Parts: sequence; structure tokens; C-alpha cells
Amino acid sequence: SIDVFTDRHPLVGISLSRFSMTRRRYAGIVLDVFFDHCLARDWALYADRPLEQFTSNVYRVLSAEPQLPERLAMIAPHMVANDWLGSYREFEVLEQVLRGISRRLTRPEELAAAMQELRVLYEPLSEDFRLFYPQLQDFARNR
Repeated sequence: SIDVFTDRHPLVGISLSRFSMTRRRYAGIVLDVFFDHCLARDWALYADRPLEQFTSNVYRVLSAEPQLPERLAMIAPHMVANDWLGSYREFEVLEQVLRGISRRLTRPEELAAAMQELRVLYEPLSEDFRLFYPQLQDFARNR
């Protein structure tokens, strides 16, 4: 239901509409990764404990869980070793993340072009996130 709330939220619609028509096909993917970046970057505004403490806990749970889904079980050691969750604070990491996603797409070059557009949209999309995320937190608390 969090995904449905997010997908239907007017601010997310505004964010997606900021991308040019030629980039809209992959704008949802790019925006999802970018919002992860915004959350990691501004973590202290939204959480009571440091990001490092949160990510350490997530990594501990992943490492202790013997029955992860197959794909997650394959990538979990890499997530832990390279601090994937914490690394999202750095904008440059988004390019690596999107490059990895693009390998699974039929038109990977379009995702790369959307990344270039993301650089131009950084500030307005950051503001969209600042307005949206507290509403998402309220929704999650009241579910």
C-alpha cells in the first residue's frame, strides 16, 4: 500500500512530469533511486537514529536470515561489504546503480540519458522529496 500511495501521490506525479517526454519511460525508475538518495542524504531530518546504525541493523538482519529470496541471498553479501544503503548519500553512486539497472533493460541508453536529466532536475526533485516524504511517513504511521 506504500507503493500505491507513492505512485498515486500528486507530488510524485509532479516529479515525474519534470522529466522530458522522451525520458518519461524510465522516469519512475530514476525517481525511485533519486528519492532513495534524498532519504539517505537527509536521513537526520526523518529518523531518530543515525543512518549508519540503521544500515548496520539491516545488514545484521540480512546476514542472519537463512531463507532470503534467491536473488537477495546472492546480492546481500555485496550490499553489506559495500554499504549499498549508506552509499546512496552520494549522488555519484546513483549513476552506478542506474547502470546496473540498465543492464536488465531493452533500451539501456535511455536510462543513461535520464541520469543526465536528473543532474539538471536535482534541486526541484529534492524539493519535491522534502514535501512528499513527511506525508509518506504519516501514511505509514497511520496504516
